[in-house]
Order: sequence, then structure tokens, then C-alpha cells
Amino acid sequence: MTAPLSFDGIRVLVTGGSGFLGQHLLRALIPLGAEVTVLVRDPEASSLSDLRSGEAVRAGRVALLRGDLFDEAAIIRAAAGADIVFHLAGRGGGGGSFRDFTDANVTGTCNVLTACAAHTVGRLVFISSAAVYGSGSPIALDESQPTRGRSIYAASKIAAEALVAAYVATGRWAVTLRPSNIYGPDQMTETVVTTLLSQLGTTDEIVLRALHPVRDYIYVQDAVDALLAAALRQDLPPGRTLNVSSGAGWSVRQLAEAAIIAMRRTEPNRSVSVRPIDRPAGALADYLVCDNAAARAALDWMPRVDLVDGLQASYAARLGRA
Repeated sequence: MTAPLSFDGIRVLVTGGSGFLGQHLLRALIPLGAEVTVLVRDPEASSLSDLRSGEAVRAGRVALLRGDLFDEAAIIRAAAGADIVFHLAGRGGGGGSFRDFTDANVTGTCNVLTACAAHTVGRLVFISSAAVYGSGSPIALDESQPTRGRSIYAASKIAAEALVAAYVATGRWAVTLRPSNIYGPDQMTETVVTTLLSQLGTTDEIVLRALHPVRDYIYVQDAVDALLAAALRQDLPPGRTLNVSSGAGWSVRQLAEAAIIAMRRTEPNRSVSVRPIDRPAGALADYLVCDNAAARAALDWMPRVDLVDGLQASYAARLGRA
């Protein structure tokens, strides 16, 4: 981004503020001058402890409101007076039933849109997922590619995107961002990156089930920068859908090797190996990399943290050395 961002005097509602991406977004918003309301299921969550003890809360610039995506009335109350809403809350790509994902990601998004419409909120930034593309394409996918609901999670995000599109069709402003695999310090959910880093902290041999899947990985601060730019970019038209990705594919084996390089920057005398696991016979192509050219142009944004540097910061944070 070519110009410094400022949220001075801007009233912001963040759903999902206690989650991994939400925590990092809040850490960015507060120094930029935003007046923030955070809708969370548990305002006493340990992930919010630093925020609760911070000056912004004491000064009244941050309010923690109890509520969840199933409580339409709570969301409507939280959205009162908001200029911008960042809708990050939802159910992630782990296990769950159709009902679990539909309630959180579809009904929950519907309730957020209802609240935004009720208060004529100026701008809504909705976080979807690159999972909506499915996997298997040998090329980096741009936003013109069809969506494929190959998991319950992906299907629920596709449905939520359709609701956002319908909201925009009524004359309101919203954009959808599709991040690829976000990683970084303080990530607690189980992902291939957190599994790698956890093993690096406890063993000298990394063992992973499958080393062939290829994904792209975006450092959390780069993802936050895209969110902020989307919220403030005045020439960004409503209804845009943008990939937030590195644009580069890494197999799990390559990711493990990058993690070892990152680890050696912190612990140069350690030797760690990756147990070779052959690709299962007959395994289908498992490739999902997203083209980020549209986001780079529309947001004047680009990823700034390369994979090894991001893994080093993430590993150092786990060791308490960040």
C-alpha cells in the first residue's frame, strides 16, 4: 500500500475478534485510531486478555460485547453506529455437520447482513475462503473460476457469498475476500503449519501423512493488510471478490523443508529430518493455488512476508522468543 492507513474516528465492528485472524486485525486497528466494537461469544476468552488489559479498552475505544452469530438481536445492537463491519466469525474447515456449518456460516452471515442493513452500515468486508474453488486445478485460480462445494465448509461459504452478493444487489456496499491458508504467530487451530511447528518444537523427525498436496500460504499480517485496504479503498466498487493469497504453491514436503530452514535460524545446531512418505497410489491431484493479481491491483496491496520469514516468526513466537 502506498499511503498510510488511518481509521481515526471510524467506528468498526469486528465479528470473530477472538479468533486467530481477528486478534491480529484488532492489533492493527487500535493503533490506527479505530473505535472498535468486538462481538464475541466469550468476552473473557484468554485470547483477548491482552486486549482487555490494554489502554484502548480503558480509554473506551474498544468495547467487548457478548453475543454470537445465532443471536440476530445481539448483532443488530453491536452494529449500531458502525461505519465498517469486518465479518470474520464462522465455523472453520474442521469437522461438523451440515447443520453446524449452515448455522454458523450461512445463518450467521444472514444475521450480520440484516444488522448492516438495519443501521445502513457503510462498508462490509466479508471473509470467505479459497476452499470455495475446490482443488485439483494445475494452475493458479483467479476469481473468474467457478466455485465447487466439495466439502460442507466450502458449500457453506459459497452460500454465504451468495447472500453477500444479494445484499450488494440491493444497493449496499460489501466486498468478499477469499484468503488462502493463513498462518502466523499465535495460531492455535490445527493446520499443517501448526502441526509442523509443533513437531519441530518436540522432535528431530517430522512425520506427516501426505507430502504431495500443494497450497499457497499467506502470512497473517499480509492478510490483515488486505482487510484494512479493502475497508478503506474508496475506489473499490461494491461486490468485488478478491483472492488474498501468496500466489505461489508449496507442497507439504516443501513447506516442511522451509520450516526446517526457519527453525535453524533460531536453533542453528539442531538437525531435523522429514520422514519420506510416498504419494499414495492412485491419489488424485491435490493442488489449490490462488492468483492474487486482482487484489494487488484493486487494493494497491501485495504480500510482503515470504514463507521462510513467516515460519521463522511463527516458530520463534511458539518458543517465546518473538
